[in-house]
Amino acid sequence: MKVDGQSVDAYYFCVGGSLGAHASVARPVGYRCTALEVPNAIERLLQRFHNERGPGENLRRFFHRHSDAELRSFLAGEIVEPVERDPAPGPIPHGLEG
Repeated sequence: MKVDGQSVDAYYFCVGGSLGAHASVARPVGYRCTALEVPNAIERLLQRFHNERGPGENLRRFFHRHSDAELRSFLAGEIVEPVERDPAPGPIPHGLEG
């Protein structure tokens, strides 16, 4: 990601994946931020979950009941437009999915 003309490490958020009996793939929500912003984004998201979750609601269900736009705003701390995921730089190595 470019910040002030410099390339910096960045992360694109996907949420809601799980393993086991209710296995699912995490869904992309269209939010990307610099690596330095990741801890604050996660803290905002988890604080929102803590404050608004329903009785017995786990994080997977919380993600399921919110739209991508809502989850982006929780991560960003404000309403933001979605961004596309960067294309893969080349073929995915055998045995990996991305």
